Amino acid sequence: MAAIDATNTTGMTAGNNPNSMIYRPIGWNDLDAVVELFDRTWPQDGELAGTESSLLISRYFVLHYLQPTTFANAAFTTDGTLAGVTFIRVAGERPQLDEIDVADEMAGIERGLVAGSEVAKRLGMLKDAFSLELTLEKESRANETTLGELELFVVNPDVRGQGVGGGLWRRMQEHFAAWNVDAFYLHTDSDCDVSFYDHKGLERIAERDAGTPTTEGGAPLFDDMFIYRGEVAGL
Repeated sequence: MAAIDATNTTGMTAGNNPNSMIYRPIGWNDLDAVVELFDRTWPQDGELAGTESSLLISRYFVLHYLQPTTFANAAFTTDGTLAGVTFIRVAGERPQLDEIDVADEMAGIERGLVAGSEVAKRLGMLKDAFSLELTLEKESRANETTLGELELFVVNPDVRGQGVGGGLWRRMQEHFAAWNVDAFYLHTDSDCDVSFYDHKGLERIAERDAGTPTTEGGAPLFDDMFIYRGEVAGL
């Protein structure tokens, strides 16, 4: 069965309305803009705040989510500004971008790190968090009970309240429905607006408290982590 037309870029365009959006799949040329938006939304703190190293870690994050993604969709304003993205994965389908190219760039980032540096430490923490996510998936049987995953969902704060999140959410649902995916799951944490998923009627099927382990200063290494499961509208 064919998915929705991934080349359709008409989206919600409406004449000269400055709030209209153009929805289209992303490509390699859009990666820098996605990374910048990710870093603006979830920047590194402490000595890495506002540095190129923060952008490097954000790039690794984005590549990690992009590697298995089968449909990476984006909303752009009429002047070309990235307004938001969704990365989704349908089990058994081919990734939208070449997995090998993505993996090679991730490996290149790791090779370029200085052992023991703050960036290397943060990246190590990040990989630990990814491992915890896999553990939560197994405990909740997320992959056994769904065929889809929302890998990444972020909206530019400059356009919040203009329907961008809703537009991306609807297109995500349409894509899942086109592939007969009746349920999906997503990872999120307490650094995100989890109330959005509660509002959408998703079910929290797994969670992990941030209590331990801790850094030397006593702060948790991770935020509270959750998995939400949702039904696809119309199926």
